[in-house]
Amino acid sequence: MSVYAGTPHQALVRHGAGSRPYRMAGALLLVIALILLLTIEGPATAVFTWATGAMLVWSIVPAVVRWWRFRQEAAR
Repeated sequence: MSVYAGTPHQALVRHGAGSRPYRMAGALLLVIALILLLTIEGPATAVFTWATGAMLVWSIVPAVVRWWRFRQEAAR
């Protein structure tokens, strides 16, 4: 979510917010997640699980955020 919040065309946080801290936090959290997965799974399984989880979040979050924003605007 932090990596998504750091992208220029996202709709999660206001556009004036600095995106660099979000990108740095997201990258750090992704590295920590991979390290934790490597401690409990084999290397191939850990990388596959890590990449699949990241792709899932990066695919679902933008759609959910846009839907949520649309619902808020429609209620006004």
